Amino acid sequence: MTFVQHLDELRTRLLRSIVALLMTVGVSMCFYRGLLDLATLPHYRAMSWVGSGARFIMGGFDSITAIMKLAAIVGFFFASPYVARELWGFVAAGLYRNERRYVKAFAPVSFLLFMLGCVFGYFLLIPVALYAMVSMMPLDKVDPVLALGDYLGFVMTLTLILGLVFQLPLVMVFLTKIGLVPPDRYRSWRKHAILANIVFAAVISPPDLLSMAVFALPLLILYEIGLWCSVWARA
Repeated sequence: MTFVQHLDELRTRLLRSIVALLMTVGVSMCFYRGLLDLATLPHYRAMSWVGSGARFIMGGFDSITAIMKLAAIVGFFFASPYVARELWGFVAAGLYRNERRYVKAFAPVSFLLFMLGCVFGYFLLIPVALYAMVSMMPLDKVDPVLALGDYLGFVMTLTLILGLVFQLPLVMVFLTKIGLVPPDRYRSWRKHAILANIVFAAVISPPDLLSMAVFALPLLILYEIGLWCSVWARA
C-alpha cells in the first residue's frame, strides 16, 4: 500500500469515526433530561445522608454548557468502541505480531479498569465527598444549594480522573513487560508510592479527611495489584 493510499484510508476511517461521534452525541442530546437525572443522583444520595433537601440553581449559560458537555462525553463513550475499532484497523497494519497481541490483551483490560474507576467515583467517592463538604456546614444557617454547572463539572472531572487513575496497574504491568521497571523496583518504591498517592489524593479530592481517605485507599490497593500483576507478568 502506497503512502497516498495510507492517507486515504486514514481519512476514510476518521470520517467514519466523526460521523459515529456526531450520531451518538446527537442521540445523547435528545435524552439530556435522563442523563441529567443520572448525573444528579450522587448529590441526592449525599443530601439524604445529612437529612437535607437536594436543590440546584441555574448559573446562567454555564449550566447549559455543562449539560452539553455531559451529553458529548456520554456520546463519545458510546461511540468509543467503534472509533477504537477504526483506529485499530489503521494502526494494526504497521505493528508486529507481538505488538498486536499486547494491544489486543491490554485494550479490553484498560476499558474495564476505566469503567471500574467511573463506577467507583459515581457510587462512592462523589457522594462521600458531597456528604463530607455539606456536613461541615451549619445547616441551620447554610442552605446546601449548588450551581448546576459547577456540580456537573465536578462530577464529570472527578469521574474521568478516576477512570484514568484506575489504569495504574495496567501501566505498571506494561512497564514490566517491556523491561523498563522490574517488580523488585516497584517493591523498593512502595514507601514513596504511598506518600505520592496520599499527596495526589490530597490535591485531587475535596479538602476533607473523609474524601482523601476514600480516594487514597483505592490508589494504594491499585499499586499493590499492579505490583503483583507485574510479578505474574514477569514470570
